[in-house]
Amino acid sequence: MNIENEMPLNPENPSVLVIRKTDKIKYFSVGLQKDQMLKKHKTHVPTILTVLKGEIEFLWNGKSIKLRFMDVFDIPVDEFHEVRGLEKENIFSLVQEVGQ
Repeated sequence: MNIENEMPLNPENPSVLVIRKTDKIKYFSVGLQKDQMLKKHKTHVPTILTVLKGEIEFLWNGKSIKLRFMDVFDIPVDEFHEVRGLEKENIFSLVQEVGQ
């Protein structure tokens, strides 16, 4: 599977592609166009984010961090956050430990 080829970006909403889901992990990608937002939400399980294309801004608790190609970030558990696409096309993957 080639994530970039399988991830058609949608100008209306963030795009989501599930890559693998088992009883222990959920591995998926999200695509955002420039200035598109992944709305405020939180995760209850450890999640690792990796930027695969473009650049994103990760916002949480009044903080902001820019993440670029191949940057890896541990998303804070149980904290509200949102993500904004900064380039024309932005894709990041998420791995969640669901079988805890």
